[in-house]
Amino acid sequence: MCDKMLEKVRQTINSYDMLRAVERVLVGLSGGADSVSLALCLKQLGFEVCCVHVDHGLRGEESDRDREFCEEFCKQHGFELLVYSPNVKKYCEENKLSTELGARKLRYDAFEQAAYKFSCKKIATAHTLSDCLETTLLNLTRGAGVKGLSGIPPVRGRYVRPLIDCTRAEIEEFLVSLGEGYVNDSTNFVDDCSRNIIRLNVLPQLERINGGIMKSYLSTVKVLRETSGYIWNLTEGAINSAKISNNSYKADVLLGCDNFILENALSQIIKDACGESSFERIADVVNICKNGGKVTLPHDVYAENSHGILKFYKQAVKTEEFQSPLVIGENMQFFNKNLLAEKYAVEEYLKDNDNVHKKFTNYQIDYDKIKDSVFVRNRRSGDKIKLLGREFTSSVKTLFNACVTTEERGKVLFLCDSEGIIFVEGFGCADRVKCTDDTKNILEIKINVNTKLSQ
Repeated sequence: MCDKMLEKVRQTINSYDMLRAVERVLVGLSGGADSVSLALCLKQLGFEVCCVHVDHGLRGEESDRDREFCEEFCKQHGFELLVYSPNVKKYCEENKLSTELGARKLRYDAFEQAAYKFSCKKIATAHTLSDCLETTLLNLTRGAGVKGLSGIPPVRGRYVRPLIDCTRAEIEEFLVSLGEGYVNDSTNFVDDCSRNIIRLNVLPQLERINGGIMKSYLSTVKVLRETSGYIWNLTEGAINSAKISNNSYKADVLLGCDNFILENALSQIIKDACGESSFERIADVVNICKNGGKVTLPHDVYAENSHGILKFYKQAVKTEEFQSPLVIGENMQFFNKNLLAEKYAVEEYLKDNDNVHKKFTNYQIDYDKIKDSVFVRNRRSGDKIKLLGREFTSSVKTLFNACVTTEERGKVLFLCDSEGIIFVEGFGCADRVKCTDDTKNILEIKINVNTKLSQ
């Protein structure tokens, strides 16, 4: 069973071009059978495995047990491990999220931070064919197109799912063959949520009808993925043809598509704008594309067709203005972000950074070109900056219109000296303070979203 499982995982990795040979990869390790199998499979296939465990702290002693198991498991197998313990309840209260959504957001934030610390380009999660079938059935009950019926994608950006063609039964057999243990999350055995109802009640009945349902589903889902990929290529082409900016589209170009492609394109556009789509919302937006008007979408997002331009926007939320002196070498927090500015002599910087001139970026400032003291603030009306490498001065409003959402504009961080703006978060430093071959001292700026994670 061990060799058979490894070969299946190897074929999955190769089929979807998930990982390169001997690549360093981060595994999300819960301690359950799936993630334990994933870490062991990748190790045996020759990949360099690092692990991250997120202790949500929602199950008392059971959460402590899972963390301790992961620590011992990684020690035994020589895996580097990072453990994060976010305050899920507080985060959900502050951000008005359900426990499930809040925990997921914090979990993926932890994955991203661990991948950065371990220098892993890919993050492997332990989703299985059984999870994929559950997702297909869940989407079917809610109403879904081909993409939704395809379940969990094998690859999503830097996230890969090497076990996506393996069933839960195969995984448990694999661990038995190795004599490996794992832990069980007791909440998975209580049918108090939609996914558990499907797992505990619906799937057993489907297996009564067809004992080979997993094999049949694997064949079907591969066809659905191929079909979904073909449809997405057509859909993406339609979106790109109609796109004017990140939030505006030519309504007549969208209406010129076949109805099926039109609906798929609008479904993706609506998801990008507000995070949620449905057949009813798609129909509402099709209607305003044809007749003009405005509709309300979730999360206070509006879709409006004015003079043939379909726009998606939020009502502007005014953020209170602030200004604070920059403290070099100290973590400063603004708008749930950590700002750290550190000063280095170039000689000192060279010790830790090879090819220093290639590493000079628009997040590094020539410290000696700063005029007087530096302070941190958010945007002001009329702000302008000549960015590094540009021959012209841009208004910050124009910069923001291209890629910063309305609700985030008041939260973008600026650094200023006595002569004006020297740095804008997301865009970099002003040309007048750029680093050159003559630079003697560097001020390096680091900004990270603070997800209240603690190791």
